[in-house]
Amino acid sequence: MRDDVPVALPSSRKLRALLAYLALAPRPVSRSRLCELLWDVPNDPRGELRWCLSKLRAALDEPGLRRIETEGDTAALRLGDMSVDAVVAAAAVAEGIETLSLDRLRALAQLFAGDFLDGLEVDRSPHFGSWLTAQRRRFSASHVAVLEHIIDLLPRGADEAGAYIDKWLELAPFDGRAHVALLENLARRGQFGAGEEHLVTAAELFHSEELDFTPLREAWQEIRARNAGATPCARSGPPFP
Repeated sequence: MRDDVPVALPSSRKLRALLAYLALAPRPVSRSRLCELLWDVPNDPRGELRWCLSKLRAALDEPGLRRIETEGDTAALRLGDMSVDAVVAAAAVAEGIETLSLDRLRALAQLFAGDFLDGLEVDRSPHFGSWLTAQRRRFSASHVAVLEHIIDLLPRGADEAGAYIDKWLELAPFDGRAHVALLENLARRGQFGAGEEHLVTAAELFHSEELDFTPLREAWQEIRARNAGATPCARSGPPFP
């Protein structure tokens, strides 16, 4: 985006892949590495790389400001005043999610929308495919960690917690901690019937994958006993879509 207007990029998937890789690269990347990453022995990989870099320059550079820099045999994307959601998220994780305030964690959670480079696949580029899979796994784990810490910092039984827990379960449906967090939130609000319904659904889910459901059932029994005096209150939306 520039001045709230989307910047037009060529439709080339490899150009978009190159942009993403350079955005996350901590230092300039050699041309040979970029060719190996994105081209499966084409006729002229360096020529295709030059084309992609020139198109990125046309889209990203501004008068007096070069964002795509090439020096010697390397290429780099200078972010400068640009904000990249993935870069911000990665920096927050490096800083330590457990050290962040609730407001900052809320803002960070808003940066995650779908998979990393959602929908982008590059044919015949196994090295890029491996990198992309690792990044998606990394950012999914970071998203879960952000959600978990938000839930820990929210007041007991807060309405707001439900949406974060549901998202956590969507990302990690077999994470017992997410199920326990949902059951705990329901019990604190006196919604024991909803907790029982979720337990039935979760049991079917775990059994479908031949996973041990006993710890979750035992956790619910302990949660019920601990919150036996909770007053029932309404909750918007289903406990587990």
